[in-house]
Amino acid sequence: MPRQKTNPIAAAEYAERRSKLREAAVANGLDGVLVVSRGANGADWGADIVYLANHYSAFPQIPDRLGSWSGRGHSGLVMPVSEDGTLVVEIPDWREDLVAIEDVRVELDLWSGLASTLKDRGLGEGKIGLIGRESMLYACVDRIQQEAPGVELVWADELIEGLRRIKSPAEIDLMRESTRVGCNMVEAFVSAAEPGATEADCVLAALNVGIPQGAFPLDIPVASAENVDHFLWERMPSWDTERKLEAGDMIHPDMYGTVNGYFYDMVRTTVAGRKVTDAQREVLEASIAVVEHIIEAMGPGVRCGDLFDRGAAWLAENDFEVPGSEESADVALLGQAYPSFGHSMGLAWENPSLVPDEDAELQPGMIMAVEAEVGRPGAGTGAFEHNLLVTEDGVEIFTGHVKNVWWD
Repeated sequence: MPRQKTNPIAAAEYAERRSKLREAAVANGLDGVLVVSRGANGADWGADIVYLANHYSAFPQIPDRLGSWSGRGHSGLVMPVSEDGTLVVEIPDWREDLVAIEDVRVELDLWSGLASTLKDRGLGEGKIGLIGRESMLYACVDRIQQEAPGVELVWADELIEGLRRIKSPAEIDLMRESTRVGCNMVEAFVSAAEPGATEADCVLAALNVGIPQGAFPLDIPVASAENVDHFLWERMPSWDTERKLEAGDMIHPDMYGTVNGYFYDMVRTTVAGRKVTDAQREVLEASIAVVEHIIEAMGPGVRCGDLFDRGAAWLAENDFEVPGSEESADVALLGQAYPSFGHSMGLAWENPSLVPDEDAELQPGMIMAVEAEVGRPGAGTGAFEHNLLVTEDGVEIFTGHVKNVWWD
């Protein structure tokens, strides 16, 4: 299936994003911002620099070698509050045709280069918002601080998090395309999940469909058969390359990655041979039902914490485990590791999540993933996930390109 053409985000939109970040920095008493993102080994933490300048470093993250290089796989944006910023990249092989900012500097020793760029842009002293908490090791922050001792670095990730939460029309179009491709991949996977196939065979079917359409898979964690109560079972890779599925084995893949930089993240469950027991049918149908029950209440102004409570109440009323419950019967183990019914998403997994006591409210333009695992001892665990757009009057489901039910 060939890749579909999509419209790129205009350079003017990137400039507007940087302008809004400068405004947020002023409102928080900052003299400037230093934004650092990590590309290298996956798309999950490259998002802030992609959002602001459309740059992504694909060079692998390798150990620093002082005097030769540092910060491989990372990049940074130094920006005073009064004017546009300087993008600092760690290799000279960057894409001039893609990057959407005028001032770009190459610094093989990235951490030293960021310190010198702060000074060159008039930020050698003052209070600087540091954005990139998930991308930076302490040693990297310490190196910058040593070489720019007059700078007061304060973590400020919440500034860009707020900007990224509401998607522009161009971003929404890219999310529609990404989730369409993700749906194609899920359909290929579950269609391949027949007796005699391995988990690896199913993964390969998904990749054969997604990669020609521009998918950049982060991973495809799989659980099946006696391990189906887990989020995944194998490690490196996240699927079994040897065991062949038998008729009646339940199997679910968590399918996540990017297309054009924007995320897809969805789950469906099937049974090899498609013939299910009554016990399997109950958990399979329940995994869909609780997600749909949550979605029915979604719309502008709805608290994310209330949506968690709604899903938890439905599970409790039907005698299923609630995510994060104190005791577990060793089913639906994703709910123990990730006590949530989903999260926001865009260029990465984003806040807010559907977790207890989360006060953040849904707003038009937010993209949400709503998910659940539901299981019973001896029956197995069903997993299901939808991606959707919050609209002015409700939601628009993006993951309707793949059917919900994959059993007879």
